[in-house]
Amino acid sequence: MALIIADVYQTESVLSQTRLSYNSSTEDKVSGYYRFVLEQHGLTKVEFDTAMGWYSAHPVVLSDVYEQAVEILSRRDAELKNKINKDKEEHSAVAKIPNRQELWKDTTAFQLPANPNDSLDNRLPFRVDADSLKSGILRLHASYVFKEGGFLDSAQLRMFACYSDSTIDTVSYQIHKSFKKVNGNIAHMVPVNKYLISLEGFLFDHDTTKTSLVDIDDVKLTYIPTMGGDEMMRK
Repeated sequence: MALIIADVYQTESVLSQTRLSYNSSTEDKVSGYYRFVLEQHGLTKVEFDTAMGWYSAHPVVLSDVYEQAVEILSRRDAELKNKINKDKEEHSAVAKIPNRQELWKDTTAFQLPANPNDSLDNRLPFRVDADSLKSGILRLHASYVFKEGGFLDSAQLRMFACYSDSTIDTVSYQIHKSFKKVNGNIAHMVPVNKYLISLEGFLFDHDTTKTSLVDIDDVKLTYIPTMGGDEMMRK
């Protein structure tokens, strides 16, 4: 599924480069591109819609799929850039994957408890203004190491995508206790018909009745622009 989603987004990039629009004169041609992608993976539209319905009902699994799709796109992006540099062609016919944009500007490492006198309530909130971003993939990442002396078994990495129409999408990732470094990852697709104005949430959200001793580092919030991905998924 991650490969299919990556191919779909690459198709969107091709369509945006060729300036095809979603009107009646080009609808059949645009739909044909998507149909071709599904055929390459041996799927019909009905089978794809059924699979996406299952993943939508299992958001934790879907989050992992989006994360893998982001990694596939990033790898393809690097390979494409290497080819362009080698060929030294300014006008390549190959569609370019949009560049990443790093949104996290704050400190990337934290130690909990932040207040030595209070090791219970150590939820770590954040807010990032998004400046009306539209149609893309967001990836929030942080690494965690639980310390001896804490009684907390798990926590959550939680993000709220706030849009200009006052709606909110909520995504989260369960972080299980480990004395070795574990990675928390959230991937979220911004709908094509909405403008993102802010990202809020908690790098660490937990049961406040249990003591927590945790080191957090390598915090990243990445935005990868795309064109029309959400609208395609509904076709």
